[in-house]
Amino acid sequence: MLASELRYALRDCPGVFRAEVPLAPLTHLRIGGSAEFLLEPHTEEGVARVVAVAAKLEQPLHILGGGSNVLVPSEGLRGFTLSLGHLNRVMRDGNQVTAGAGVTLPSLIRGTKDLGLAGLELLIGVPAVIGGAVAMNAGTRETETFEHLMSIVAVDRLGQLEIIGRDAMSSSYRDGGLGDRIVVGATFELGEDDPQAIFQRMEVSLKRRNATQPVTEQCVGCVFKNPDGDAAGRLIEAAGCKMLRRGKVVVSGKHANYFINEGGATSQEFLDLIRDVQDRVREEFGVDLHPEVRIWGM
Repeated sequence: MLASELRYALRDCPGVFRAEVPLAPLTHLRIGGSAEFLLEPHTEEGVARVVAVAAKLEQPLHILGGGSNVLVPSEGLRGFTLSLGHLNRVMRDGNQVTAGAGVTLPSLIRGTKDLGLAGLELLIGVPAVIGGAVAMNAGTRETETFEHLMSIVAVDRLGQLEIIGRDAMSSSYRDGGLGDRIVVGATFELGEDDPQAIFQRMEVSLKRRNATQPVTEQCVGCVFKNPDGDAAGRLIEAAGCKMLRRGKVVVSGKHANYFINEGGATSQEFLDLIRDVQDRVREEFGVDLHPEVRIWGM
């Protein structure tokens, strides 16, 4: 019944709409079951339509960006999972660059470097798409997404498109402050510079990241947000949690704020390890660590 209602509601909406789609291959962790419905609209208006239909049919709605910071339950997700991967256009207007939510951050950085436009290069190595990077204000120790953000196009949970300027957003550390809005596009104001100089900054930043983080492993980005005035990785290591494991999930020996799926891990094992680390850090230092990874359906 729901499938037929969905097909009818989206009958003239360009996109790919599938049922019972495995989600693990679409995430960096490679953990999780299937989406009851995976919806991949081709346009911003299509995203708005999907959101409106989800509201009308009273279905849960999960937003899948690049899959770099989500934990999907092993039993899968009911309702709608919305993928923005087809929103992949990039447009330039002088020093302003507008990218769809599905554009990967690394590809945008490389493209702007080739154009001699600087500002995003210190985000190199962040494994995000533009929609997710803006929604969570993704960043590194050197910069964050909102530093050069001018405006976004977003969809509210009733399915209305809106343009929001930078001054109307309340971003903070690892949070774009957008509430339940869904980012479908973002415009950045960049500066002019020599492509080789931009590349050199990219190279230095990427080498530092690769030397200190397990970027080739099956993992999300940082599992926990940094508490005020400290680093989650330092606290986890000092609490003796490096190489702590639950089943097939282990705290990285390279950077303690990364958890590695050694192969065949379950979402419950990942969640159990999160709780173990939180308990040990709280007991040792009296600090509560809050997840940066998005935990769905658990």
